[in-house]
Amino acid sequence: MSKKYRKRSTFQTWLEAQTLAASMPIVDTGGYFSAVGISVEASLQETGLVLGDSIAQGALSLPRATPVNAIAAAGKLTSSGVLVPGSHAETIITSDTTAPVDGKIVTIGTTVYRYKTVLAQAYDVAIGASAAAALDNLKAAINATGTPGTEYFAGTLVHPDWIATDNADTTQKIVARAPGVGVNADPTTTDDTHLSWEDTTGGGGTGSSVAGVTTAASHVVINGRIYSFVTALSETSGADAIVDQVLYGGSEAVALDNLKLAIDAGATAGTNYSTGTVINPDVSGGTNTNTTQIVTAKVKGVIGHDITITTDCANTVWDAGILGTEVTGVDGTVGYIDQIVVDSGYIYICTAANTIADANWKSVAIS
Repeated sequence: MSKKYRKRSTFQTWLEAQTLAASMPIVDTGGYFSAVGISVEASLQETGLVLGDSIAQGALSLPRATPVNAIAAAGKLTSSGVLVPGSHAETIITSDTTAPVDGKIVTIGTTVYRYKTVLAQAYDVAIGASAAAALDNLKAAINATGTPGTEYFAGTLVHPDWIATDNADTTQKIVARAPGVGVNADPTTTDDTHLSWEDTTGGGGTGSSVAGVTTAASHVVINGRIYSFVTALSETSGADAIVDQVLYGGSEAVALDNLKLAIDAGATAGTNYSTGTVINPDVSGGTNTNTTQIVTAKVKGVIGHDITITTDCANTVWDAGILGTEVTGVDGTVGYIDQIVVDSGYIYICTAANTIADANWKSVAIS
């Protein structure tokens, strides 16, 4: 074969390859056409195609859109005056320093305690060696603590409605286990001349007898969850904790602070709100002032508008019956990771898969 023929064959091969390259789509092959060994850059130069020009002419372009990130709906609770927290009824029995007489009784509600020198049946209370000991034993019997069979008859049950608290040599205080008016009318009587109650009923209101205040006008309700403001947590007196109680604390400012803590299960359960109160699954406590409390939906988007908010507290009101007045919920634009779109002022990139409840769109202004 002659040199001339070999040169001509090489030229023909090169020409055929160029023709083929011009008719093939440009695909990612690591920078080269694997079939013919021709670089993309060289092929573009040979055909006079400039990539920048193609983009400028609209051959390649970014989708035009203005995506938005999801926004959580919020509502605001406002206090304009004194709310009326719930409270526990309480009263005191007093001794004249002489021990009770054998067989005499003390009645609290429907439970009758009988003082005895020798215990014989349930709810018998040992008189003991003194008037002070008699009150100590009565306290133990009411609370079913201490030593059954010694201070009171074994089988005596804890009082269902009252708990015995502060105790001195001549006085014994009892407090309702739950706030409200329910036990205000409970009889508190005795037939022993050495003992006397403040009033004939537990919440009668005479002397140290204090009526319990109903909790029916002390509620903040968020999506059906009821928070109750109280002057004292039930557990403070030694009674069982009642979940979702919020300590009033003496002012509306403190009450709102404690409400926020209860919503978020912050510090401190058993002090600012009741033990057993768990974090609210629907909202978080937001900005707080002396007269306002904002709550924000935990799930972003218009779904937050389904969360109901009500209150029956005096001088206290929500901005609406559902979240969305303080901050309107907005659904996010759905997108996939690394998606890029553009509008007249910004380029947007989706940094992670975005749903209507997410906020993963980032933007940069177009200079």
